[in-house]
Order: sequence, then C-alpha cells, then structure tokens
Amino acid sequence: MIERSIILEGNFVRLEEVKPEFFEYIIEWRNKPDNNKFLNQPFKLTAELQNKWYEEKYMHDMTQGLLVMVDKSNDVPFGTIGWTDYNKNERICIAGRSLVGNLDYRASKEQTESYILLYDYLYYTLDVNVMYIHVVDDNKRVISLNKRWGFKENLAEIRFPDELNVQGMKQTEYLRTCDEYVVFRNKFINILNLL
Repeated sequence: MIERSIILEGNFVRLEEVKPEFFEYIIEWRNKPDNNKFLNQPFKLTAELQNKWYEEKYMHDMTQGLLVMVDKSNDVPFGTIGWTDYNKNERICIAGRSLVGNLDYRASKEQTESYILLYDYLYYTLDVNVMYIHVVDDNKRVISLNKRWGFKENLAEIRFPDELNVQGMKQTEYLRTCDEYVVFRNKFINILNLL
C-alpha cells in the first residue's frame, strides 16, 4: 500500500490527509441533506463504502488528495478539501472536495486559511500551473466564493468535459493560473492578518 501522510500547518488550521480516524466525521457531513445536495453522491455513504473507496481507490491513486480541515485551537475536524486529476506533465489538476461539515466554520478564518494552504501546496509544491474547478450552476454561493478567489469561467476548450454534467446537475468549468492566484492570495493573507 502507498504511504500517504500529508500535513499542512497554518496559524489557525491544520490540513491532514484523510485516514480512518476521520471517517465518522466525513460520513456524517456527506450524508447531511444541506451538505450533499450539490455533491457527486447519489447514495447514503456508509462506513463500508468509505472504507472500500479508501482502500481500493484512494490509497492507490496519486492523482488525487483529500485533506481534512482541523481547527488547531481545539483539535476539531470541520470539513474536507482536496484535488483530483493531478497531471504532473501538464501541470494541471481539479481542485475541490470542499465541504465545511461543521456549519460554525463556514466563511471562517479557518476555512480561508485552509484554501490558502491547499492552493499553496498545489501551485508551489506540486507545481500546478492551471487549476480547474467545476461548480453546479445552481450553487450560486460557491460560484461567488470561487470568483472571489480568482477563478473565471473557462471560455476556451473545456479541459474536463465529463465534469460538466454530474448526477444530472449541469456544471460549469472554471480555471485560475498560478500567476492569477498570487494576486488573490495576497488579498486573503491581508484579511487573515487583520483577524
């Protein structure tokens, strides 16, 4: 089995690679109707399904990552964030898997810092140049959030056409380059410094 143990530390949050001790939180978060209405999960997630995905898929696929966001002040896990489709040669990936399961952390400094830690890791450690995301067209809140982070609609050739319709939900492809990220990163760093 592949050894995976990413840990990214910030001032307020720690991102830890998914492992079995986090499964009960992930299952609870992903099964809440308010959380999963825009997720690619048309079924009730169980411990058995989570274990199967982890053992058979995740641990053997280095093109993806799933990190759990943990509040450092009280060691409380509050959500997930990650990526798929990482291609080292093309220097691309799809960012996503963002789910704030504990509603107390929505729009929090911990969530903001989590994005910075993830994006820094993808752009500067994995050397991604273009990051893609796919958002359900009806998910206006998340579209607005991602635009604030510098993502713009891909008006050129769609890079991941299979992601445009998931579980009958129409999605739009957005992208952001590493150079574009720097501008937005600095804005959010300044906001965090004020907190």
